[in-house]
Amino acid sequence: MAAITTPDPIYSQDINNFQGELFRVGGQRTPFLSAMGGLNGGGKVIQSTFFQFQTADNATISSAPTEGTEGGQPTEYLGRNRGAYTQVTQIFHKGVKMSYTAMAAYNTQNTFDTTAAFPASSDGDRTVTAADKLALFGGNPITDEMAEQLELALEKVAREVEWFAINGTFADGTAVGNPVGDNRTFRGLTAHCALNGGNVYYNTSTEATGGTAKKLDWDAVAKGLKTLYDANAPVKNPVLLVNSANLLELNKQLHVPQSGGTTAAVLPRDRNVGGINIDTVITPFGSIGMMVLDSNILGSNDAFIVDMAYISPIFTNIPGKGTVFIRDIDQDDYARVAKAIYMEMGVDFGPPNYHLHIDEIATP
Repeated sequence: MAAITTPDPIYSQDINNFQGELFRVGGQRTPFLSAMGGLNGGGKVIQSTFFQFQTADNATISSAPTEGTEGGQPTEYLGRNRGAYTQVTQIFHKGVKMSYTAMAAYNTQNTFDTTAAFPASSDGDRTVTAADKLALFGGNPITDEMAEQLELALEKVAREVEWFAINGTFADGTAVGNPVGDNRTFRGLTAHCALNGGNVYYNTSTEATGGTAKKLDWDAVAKGLKTLYDANAPVKNPVLLVNSANLLELNKQLHVPQSGGTTAAVLPRDRNVGGINIDTVITPFGSIGMMVLDSNILGSNDAFIVDMAYISPIFTNIPGKGTVFIRDIDQDDYARVAKAIYMEMGVDFGPPNYHLHIDEIATP
């Protein structure tokens, strides 16, 4: 079913009540959000809309250093500077509004069509007429319409967080005099890996942007891990994020790798990150987990290698309310109820050189 066309508010005639078990269909999976801690499973709480972390690098030794001299001065005086990265928490605010009647009339049953007019239908005046409409006895499994709609709204919030965690573009919300025109948006992985010190591997014939794009293969994954290793990333808990199309492309190569390519071996699903089972693959640079994201969130032309050990959600605590809460919205003298889900959340990805974006992948 599609969204209710005008849910401001939801009236009783907008709601379909049928008999039988209710199954969830459509997009609900948010594995990346769940693995990092979810909306209520962990993370950090702050009293600000901004947060920062610092990085401090060290010198690279690529040639013979100067030897020290007995009794002499230091061969050099050293000092390293530090850098900082800034993120924000983003407002997620969704409302549900419905009439008192819509909340009450969960036993009003929708009819369904039959191929012929065989049941007797009441005309409402003690007479009956054969009709091609029928309704079934049995309760509607939804007995609290407001709770049902709020649950669906919270699922949509989770999917929006997952989308921004991949695709979000940073905005700090500091437009002078008009913050509504510059809403705070936290930086997703694509933008995070493009920061100074971030890692991007171009999956092209030249391994540079603008070359002929290639389909994702295990060579690209291994080269991506090499890039992380060369960037001095710790690579503690690496996970490859792909969509379903690229997962199938990689699966074809587990036993028949591309000519001259890297052979990988799949292990039993024995890793669990934030309650999400992760398939584990062995590569020349060690094991790496694989996580499949919704294709509407992560397209076929991108993939990521992320270190889940350094990713966590960040929430702004609202005094007296908490981090994720439902608030009542005043309806004046209207015979209806409105509630809203509210939270301010961002994602702390840690240093950008701890993760890698595999870009310019050819569509499978």
